[in-house]
Amino acid sequence: METAIILGLLQGALEWLPVSSQGAIVAVHSLVSDGGIPEGIGYSLWLHVGTVPSVLVAFRKEAARVVRDALARPTRPSPLTAFLLVSTLVSGAVGLPLLLYLTDLSERAGAAAMIVVGAALLLTGCLQLARPSDGARGRKDLSLRDGLLTGVAQGLAAIPGLSRSGLTVAALLYRGIDRREALVLSFLMSVPASLGAAAFAGLREGFTISTEALVAAAIAFCAGLLTINALVAAAERINFAAFVLVAGAAITAGALWQTLG
Repeated sequence: METAIILGLLQGALEWLPVSSQGAIVAVHSLVSDGGIPEGIGYSLWLHVGTVPSVLVAFRKEAARVVRDALARPTRPSPLTAFLLVSTLVSGAVGLPLLLYLTDLSERAGAAAMIVVGAALLLTGCLQLARPSDGARGRKDLSLRDGLLTGVAQGLAAIPGLSRSGLTVAALLYRGIDRREALVLSFLMSVPASLGAAAFAGLREGFTISTEALVAAAIAFCAGLLTINALVAAAERINFAAFVLVAGAAITAGALWQTLG
């Protein structure tokens, strides 16, 4: 049960930060249990069942607006609804093949695959260091190109160690979207992607829903809701790049030691 509590807290806190929650879950899961990397990926994907409701609660007005718009004008969606639809389709097209390939790869490579996790975290940190200043565009200015770019970014985050939140926010900032709007859009994008990830975990890994798994998801929900509210209020004053780089360096060093030792 202690493992479920730790992993739930990590998922809820890290899912919305420019840090890879999946990379952290995979790393911690491999250290505290007898499961391998594929099992860690499956557990991480399952925990999205807890973080999805936290988004819907925190941004219930925005989510309800999207649903009403989709039902009222299915052939003429608003820029926000069209953006979410395009980014979701592109994310699936990019992310699903990666999940299938990387799961098989990790089974063959074993501990050496953790090097990829650390390297991907280092890449995310570098992207955070290089991010430009905030833009002035809002959700009414969203275009097809915005949806395509952020969809690719979200799909690439299927690689353990690449931060979904960090990559999508960075992509939106490069497109000139206001920082707070970029955060909200990234959170809303996570809902269909996370539900798809949880479904993939159940189908691909045969994930068994146990009491511990439900407890972990519930903790992820509570921690996620608190983190979202705090992040929206304080994100403009915090730079997480240094933390991401340190975490990436530590995981890479540990993976190299385990592989060579």
